[in-house]
This record gives sequence, C-alpha cells and structure tokens, in this order.
Amino acid sequence: MEVTADPGPNDRSVLTLQESHRSEDVWLGLDVQVDRCCEHLRGLSHVRVDDRVLACVRAAGFYGLHRLVATVPLDRALLTALLERWRQETHTFHLPVCEVAVTLGDVVVLTGLQVDGGAVTGTACRQWVDECERLLRVRPVLRTDRVHL
Repeated sequence: MEVTADPGPNDRSVLTLQESHRSEDVWLGLDVQVDRCCEHLRGLSHVRVDDRVLACVRAAGFYGLHRLVATVPLDRALLTALLERWRQETHTFHLPVCEVAVTLGDVVVLTGLQVDGGAVTGTACRQWVDECERLLRVRPVLRTDRVHL
C-alpha cells in the first residue's frame, strides 16, 4: 500500500507565497540547508545583570523572558523544522497532522510574560527615526520593512 502525504491546506489559494517558501524545496526533494542561527546572547550568560536593571525588568513584566533567554539552549534542527512549516500568510505552522496557531496563552506559558492589562498598540514616538538618531546617533535607513542601522 502506497502512502501519500499532502502537506498543504485544503484550499491552496491561501498560500500565496508557496513558490518562494522553503517548504517547496523540501517537498520537491531538493537539498535544503539548515539555517544559520545567531546566538548573540550565549556569550553573555556569565554576565551578572545589575539588581537595579533586574528591578526594572521585573517591573515591566519581562523577567520570565529574561530567564528564558539566559537559560534555554538553541536547537538549530528544531528551529529549521519549524521554519520549514511556518506559513507567513496564515501565521500558522503546517504540521503533518494539522495546522497549529500560536496563541497568546501559549506565549504566556512558554515565556512567562504577563498579558494582563490593556492592549498596547501603535507607537508613542511618532518621529522614531529622529528619536533613534537623537538617542543612538545613528539614523536608520528605511528600504524595506526592516530597519538597518
């Protein structure tokens, strides 16, 4: 008995970026490289954060995330597998058994971030490019949706 698999959704019109998505190469059996992962914080694990800074991190509700970043090792194979299954169009992971969306509850459990209170939307700094230049002495160049300093 031949087993076949269909990695996509029932309605393929949803996946508007499929032709350029790395899963296309995987599905076609092409050699796909494991993505390079940058671990900028790994070398800082021995650095002691000042108690005054930690107090601010706790007050802002980010201490759970601080602990997570400092202790969880990076699993390149897992990240690559998840990257291959992430669909930007639908903000879901397409797994062999179903599609999975990451909920706010998942973020709370995984990161320890608190989500109580009102929604934070928009930006408080309307002239953020000028603010970057004032604070960092570098003016970001806006070419795409990414910021380049």
